[in-house]
Amino acid sequence: MAKHKAPTQVTILREEKSLFMTTVDRFWKPIALITVILSSLLLYNIWTDQQAAAGAGLEWVPLDDAIREGNREAITLVREQSQGTKIEPWALLAEGQAALNTGEEDLAREAFASLSSTNDPVLSKLELPIGPDGSLSTIAAHLTLAAKAQATWNADNPILSNPDPAGGMPKIVFETDLGEIEVTLYMDRAPIHSKNMIKLASEGFYDGTLFHRVVNVPSMRIVQGGDPNSIEGDPSTWGQGGPGYTQTPEKNGLVHAKGFVSAASPSAGSQSSGSQFFFTLSPCHHLDGGHTVFGQITSGLSIVEEIGKGEIRAPAGASRDIPVEPIKVIGTTVSGA
Repeated sequence: MAKHKAPTQVTILREEKSLFMTTVDRFWKPIALITVILSSLLLYNIWTDQQAAAGAGLEWVPLDDAIREGNREAITLVREQSQGTKIEPWALLAEGQAALNTGEEDLAREAFASLSSTNDPVLSKLELPIGPDGSLSTIAAHLTLAAKAQATWNADNPILSNPDPAGGMPKIVFETDLGEIEVTLYMDRAPIHSKNMIKLASEGFYDGTLFHRVVNVPSMRIVQGGDPNSIEGDPSTWGQGGPGYTQTPEKNGLVHAKGFVSAASPSAGSQSSGSQFFFTLSPCHHLDGGHTVFGQITSGLSIVEEIGKGEIRAPAGASRDIPVEPIKVIGTTVSGA
């Protein structure tokens, strides 16, 4: 049985820089200074609270924990629960940054715009020479502009996404505990992986398998499935199973944007798993070139999002990223093959 390991991150070099990164390059010194100032002020606020009343600094703990976990939903919850307090602006700042990390530029702009309407003396009132051409701007206004620039750059650079599958491509519907997920395959650009998934789905190979791995960190949000070990095997073996063979990777130029299907790999860049795959819930471009993208989620992305929000078990040995209540594949339906 093929042994599966977690995907190895691959460094991707790009010659072009986004407007967001250009801004960072241009103003890295004031930004670095701002970061030091903000960090110092935040620590100072906590310290003074602790001096004023024992344990008062504990009010910052939920936000700190959510930031450390890289969990945008948790940060949003803290922000909602801290409305009208001095924590709210900082939660908005963290929420916007987390949204940028997951490619949700619209949500980031909304968070930064809301930050501008707060009365925080540092984030929304203090003007610094960080605007266009060194003009004065608040941190909130600058971040709003940067998020807008990032969204524009992404739209103008299709390398960060993929074309939709051509008309008439085969589709596979995964019926799960939460609903149906439809995948349209790139048969023309990844025939090996597409034909293999069609074969396995037609044979009922995926029936009863679990989405056994959920990764939700700033650099990567994925939901992984396709391991027959997850049907009845011990959780310590999940991620190690397969149909008894591997596949040759296909270098097809498709990238790991949000909402696509890619092959898991026993060794990134070597061979693809014979059956395991993962859905991308955020841009994961460090995986480009190391894993074969072979499908797009054309319906049911919200279902995958729900799976991706599942609570994760505490790590046990080599076992990690395992959901407390994994979602099951009830059956699959192939069409257009």
